[in-house]
Amino acid sequence: MEDLSIFKMNDQLKTLQDHVLKIVENTNQFAIHLAKSDSERQKLKNEIIASVEQIHKNHEPHMPRHSTPLTEEKLSVKESLTPFLGENAYSARDIPKIEEWPTFSGEGEYNHIEFIRTIDMLQEDFNIPDEIIVGKLHCLFTRTAKKWYYKMRIDHGKHDWSWWKSEVITKWANNSWRFKIENAFENDIFTSEKDKPLT
Repeated sequence: MEDLSIFKMNDQLKTLQDHVLKIVENTNQFAIHLAKSDSERQKLKNEIIASVEQIHKNHEPHMPRHSTPLTEEKLSVKESLTPFLGENAYSARDIPKIEEWPTFSGEGEYNHIEFIRTIDMLQEDFNIPDEIIVGKLHCLFTRTAKKWYYKMRIDHGKHDWSWWKSEVITKWANNSWRFKIENAFENDIFTSEKDKPLT
């Protein structure tokens, strides 16, 4: 009876050894397959990187091969944007959307000073270069001011933001505007006859 139980144990041990050998064999095959997959994945990754680099190298959109005044102007604009793209500067996606910028119509109860100051503050807060501000002016001026802007742009060409500020002030800080502001200020002053103090 003892021999029978030893025989059974030996049989179970052999079965267990067979299972362990099978597991080791499967593990080895899996490791080989995994190594092959890693190798293929790395090869595929390298091919994709090489393809992307080749595309970037071959793709120069709409740029002539010879130097022209236009390409030199584009280069100077790119160079002027370099500080904007510096490590302490905000990226283009941080700049407020056009809907968040002030608009100016030049009609009715306009306030060109507030318009200018708001743009100056945006420029200072987000380190926005003049090229971006001037590029948005066609959207920021509306109605009468937009017609004036287009005429000025045609007559005088491209200028920086400080030039446009000066022109806005020259155009809209006229005598009637000054009179309206002074009149509003005088009417807003506290007088004991007109306003009763709280007691």
